[in-house]
Amino acid sequence: MASSESTPPRRKRPRRVTLVAVAVLYLGVVNLARAWLASFGLGFERTLPLTLPLLYLAVCGFIWGIAFTATAFGLWKLWPWSRALALGAISLYQGHIWINHLLFDTSTYSRQVWPFHIAISILWIAGVWGFLSLRNIRQLYRPA
Repeated sequence: MASSESTPPRRKRPRRVTLVAVAVLYLGVVNLARAWLASFGLGFERTLPLTLPLLYLAVCGFIWGIAFTATAFGLWKLWPWSRALALGAISLYQGHIWINHLLFDTSTYSRQVWPFHIAISILWIAGVWGFLSLRNIRQLYRPA
């Protein structure tokens, strides 16, 4: 079907874009699950000696869950704004994680696994930025 002036041309979504959108959706679902557990968990969470209030975990999980779910949907639909949102969200999210680590990690074990967490943070940032910076991917997200 040919596109008219009023309807933008359809762009074929590469499978790689779908995979990245699923990875970003995964972050959204995990954060929404964290928010739900912090809000409506069966009480187990309330017995743990947490350094963060459950309300803080619930609110942050909800905000990040909505942000990543919307970003994933936008990436999948090839909406131009979603590329910039994904780049900003993944960077801010990893920064938020590290602020939480620095301020609230109290056990020796939690600090011993920081190198692993650093590696995961670098992989997420490098993976998302690297992929969304590819020339053909950038072109997909240009306004039609």
